[in-house]
Amino acid sequence: MPSSFFTNQKKNFLFLSGIFLLGSSLRLIATLRGHNYDFDSYIIVLEIIKKGGNVYAETQRYNYGPLWFNIMWALYNIANKDHAIFRILLTLLLSLADAGIALILLKRYNYLAGILFFFNPISILITGYHNQFDNLALLLALFSAVLTGNNFTESINKRKFWGLVILGISLIVKHTFFIYPVWLALKQKGLANKLWTLLIPSALFLLSFIPYADAGSTGIINNVFLYRSYGNGIFYHFFIPFIIQILLTKEMFWIATLLFFGYYFRNVHNVESCLYYTCVLVATAPSIANQYLAIPIPFIAVHINIFSILYTLFGSIHLLVDIDGLHLFTLSKNSDFLRVFFYLILVSFLSLSFVSTLIKNNRTEEKGHTIQHQ
Repeated sequence: MPSSFFTNQKKNFLFLSGIFLLGSSLRLIATLRGHNYDFDSYIIVLEIIKKGGNVYAETQRYNYGPLWFNIMWALYNIANKDHAIFRILLTLLLSLADAGIALILLKRYNYLAGILFFFNPISILITGYHNQFDNLALLLALFSAVLTGNNFTESINKRKFWGLVILGISLIVKHTFFIYPVWLALKQKGLANKLWTLLIPSALFLLSFIPYADAGSTGIINNVFLYRSYGNGIFYHFFIPFIIQILLTKEMFWIATLLFFGYYFRNVHNVESCLYYTCVLVATAPSIANQYLAIPIPFIAVHINIFSILYTLFGSIHLLVDIDGLHLFTLSKNSDFLRVFFYLILVSFLSLSFVSTLIKNNRTEEKGHTIQHQ
């Protein structure tokens, strides 16, 4: 191989290493502001494990699959059970997850998309201050999308199988992509392919609870499967006609919307549809909380328009001033009103960015068809 190849590879490695160090440093700096309810919940979970208890039986403050608390337990032991060191290790792990997402965006789209994601203030603050781990589930889902590929007619081969296994692991970390197996199944040709696509990740997720089900079955059902967050339902309450609200609950509307777009995007390649999924998931969710704002940031980084820019701007301001965020200003007297105001603005911009992207992509496809026919 020519020496220029190795020179370019070295330059790329150094450039990406510099990007990672800078982005991770910003995330670590965010931890200096303190922590919130989420980190307190992690410590409660770790204390239960330290005493040999069953997390699902002893706290309502853990609402996910078992893999995440096992990852935290491993980090906690590496940190010799020191909370400060554990926080640093946790932030570095989540920074690596962000870097992995950025790398996939970089390779699938372009350098700009990867960099815009990794340096998006919302990603930095949710990873660094909140230490929320949707990004780890998202990284695994995107990697699964890469592995399963876009040949929807072939049977489930080894590559597709491992892609579906990784999607199952994503669900075990955090079931952010709980409907995505349906999206993938709708893409497949043939009943057997559809069934395997649904079964493999879903079965892995359900089986992961078996070791904890004896004493923790009630907690698993109530705090994982039936868990409800704030229930603020911004999109549902502000944008859905009252007649539909009579017929459908927030949760029913959310599931119906996700299923509709799963069918609508059945011919879109996997990585792109994964990004669309994050946008629909958050925009129409029956509950919005700060950590959810980071989930569609890969979509925002890839599909740049005025609305995605405004989403980043207002989302960053919200996380800086919110009482559950960095609380840089004393706004606690009007915190509930301000939170609803910001969430309304953010859901609006995210929805408009989504619609704008669809319109742009449809126009591009129409131009492509026109050129082919000329």
